[in-house]
Amino acid sequence: MSTPRASESYAIQPVPPSADAVRLAELEARLAARGGELNALKLELQALQSRYLVEIGGLYRQLNELETELIDLEVRAGLRPPIEDLEDDDSETAETMPDETACGGQAAPSDLLKRVFRDVAKTIHPDRAPDEAARMRRHSLMAEANRAYAERDADRLLLILRRWERSPDSVPSDDPDAERLRRQRRAAEIEEELALIEAEFIELRNSAIARLRHKIDETRKKGWDLFAEMVAQVRADIARAHARLAAARKMVGIREVRS
Repeated sequence: MSTPRASESYAIQPVPPSADAVRLAELEARLAARGGELNALKLELQALQSRYLVEIGGLYRQLNELETELIDLEVRAGLRPPIEDLEDDDSETAETMPDETACGGQAAPSDLLKRVFRDVAKTIHPDRAPDEAARMRRHSLMAEANRAYAERDADRLLLILRRWERSPDSVPSDDPDAERLRRQRRAAEIEEELALIEAEFIELRNSAIARLRHKIDETRKKGWDLFAEMVAQVRADIARAHARLAAARKMVGIREVRS
């Protein structure tokens, strides 16, 4: 029976990843997957919206123009009462509204705004970044802070500062527990991002274009094309509008001859 060599006995064993490292990897994988699914849904809905605007939107514009002309002709023919002119009311309202431009330009920044901005700039300035990736993240935050300061938005500056304090980049590099803290904070960030993604999924699925897509999919299963029927319906409305226009033109001609 052979005895194991010393080099084999003392070989370095791989260190298993910590629980928070495993959890972070799982969250990052989930974020990538859900983010990809969200982008795919957005592209699908954008494609349907573009098709709707091209194939149906133009027809509706044509129908609206015909109906506008039809209303004018029907008023002239005495088939409907004239539309009341509201311009006088609008002008009176405009005269009573205060002129915001007369109040001067934007107010000077308050002491609170200046103090919060100084705290943000001192804390997240890009020159304090340990590497190029962190510098770019700090640049992005500073640009957001500059916009908030220009808009005199102290609340947004405070939110930027609080967000920074909870971020992985705010952990001091000399902290012996720095890596663990960064992983935990990054995990918390990802959970917030996932919550935002899920909220956006709900919003998109409840949108008008998503409901239209659902109806198109359901009718396709039954063997008919809802989109084609929508196009045909608007074309039929346009044909009826043309017929009503012809009748209205005839009525206007008769009325003008009699007068």
